[in-house]
Amino acid sequence: MARGLDAARSFLERLEARGGPEGMALAREFSDIRACFDAWKTDNVCSTEAGSVSKNVGKNRYKDVVPYDQTRAILSLLQEEGHGDYINGNFIRGADGSQAYIATQGPLPHTLIDFWRLVWEFRVKVILMACGETENGRKKCERYWPQEQEPLQIGPFCITLIKELALNADIILRLLLVTFQKKFRSVHQLQYMSWPDRGVPRNPDTVLTMIEEARCLQGSSPGPFCVHCSAGCGRTGVLCAIDYVRQLLLTEMIPPDFSLFDVVLEMRKQRPSIVQTEKQYRFLHQVVAQMFYSALQKTSPEDQNLKENCAPLYDDALSHWTSTDLPANPGPPGTVLRSISMPATQPLAMADTYAVVQKRRDPAGAAPEGQESSAVEKPLYSQVMPRAQRPGAHAEEVQGASPSSPADRSSAGQDAYEDVADGAQTGGLGFNLRIRRPKGPREPPVEWTRV
Repeated sequence: MARGLDAARSFLERLEARGGPEGMALAREFSDIRACFDAWKTDNVCSTEAGSVSKNVGKNRYKDVVPYDQTRAILSLLQEEGHGDYINGNFIRGADGSQAYIATQGPLPHTLIDFWRLVWEFRVKVILMACGETENGRKKCERYWPQEQEPLQIGPFCITLIKELALNADIILRLLLVTFQKKFRSVHQLQYMSWPDRGVPRNPDTVLTMIEEARCLQGSSPGPFCVHCSAGCGRTGVLCAIDYVRQLLLTEMIPPDFSLFDVVLEMRKQRPSIVQTEKQYRFLHQVVAQMFYSALQKTSPEDQNLKENCAPLYDDALSHWTSTDLPANPGPPGTVLRSISMPATQPLAMADTYAVVQKRRDPAGAAPEGQESSAVEKPLYSQVMPRAQRPGAHAEEVQGASPSSPADRSSAGQDAYEDVADGAQTGGLGFNLRIRRPKGPREPPVEWTRV
């Protein structure tokens, strides 16, 4: 994984040199992406004939978002019953080159059957929804799942809500049972409730939660993710791009010259207007940077100073389902891709000696003759080191005694730091003699300096 981490580190360094996610360089990049996209439309590089014929125009939610012919999802299921092959959706290639995502619009009332034809035909196991049914008083997506335990019948498809769970304040996880011609399958839906149209979420952590949960639920299933918002391009594109990069990282396939400019531009060749706004482009950089920081912190001690607090703990929603929820057999053990942003199981060792700012001066009257006592102070810095490394430390302390309470300072364990001078213990610190080492994989406080 070293090669992938080197590429991730290089990306972070280049991003920082360009001003970070808020820098003007990203504004220029996104302007170039839009210019390329406009040129493709002018030159008819990516045709949209199927979505422009009269019988299909009414199936497009927005007139300016029509799927490319080269990558559109073509439906064959139920064509013998008079249903056409058209749906406003495109395949987008994943990190391994497979058809990993179907980016599609939120269903309209008269395309609900087509939506479930898509899910069933391409064996979709996980649906990622990045919009609400209604936003700012406007209908953005027709509800295609039941709200209550009463099943929802959509043409030949019967959808039953098995469970609904709030992962956090923003994300709802639903477990659906879909029945078609006496066959049934389980489908999981993750809905991001508060992602504004043409905007970005408040916190990148929640988007990573959604992506990681989706991968856990997907397991070893070869089917694509079905990803949609309202138009199926802006918010949808951000989710596809984040998962794409995450898979590159997990499979150690990040190229040395990796850039999100190339990722977005390539995805726009497969689905129009992917990552629709500059704000979403900047947010994409923010999320990917956090993902890379987290991976580097977990695996590389020298990268501990890259960023603090970027390894969130995510609840595994799979633990909330019981084995009786679905009749389907679970996948083989060990097939689930685990989170890359989980912190390391063992805390990093902190066995160095540090200098701590001196807090206490000599008492009055301790100055040598001829000098005013107010002008004499103890040295500004005093060294501290792990108690377990202090010469003459007791064997039980080296092995790690249990931490002491503030009232009992006789035994502080291996996590304690003590004031030292030439290897001998002193009492020069003006605060508690023993200092707990910082918890978690990060450097000591700023007033501590490595000696």
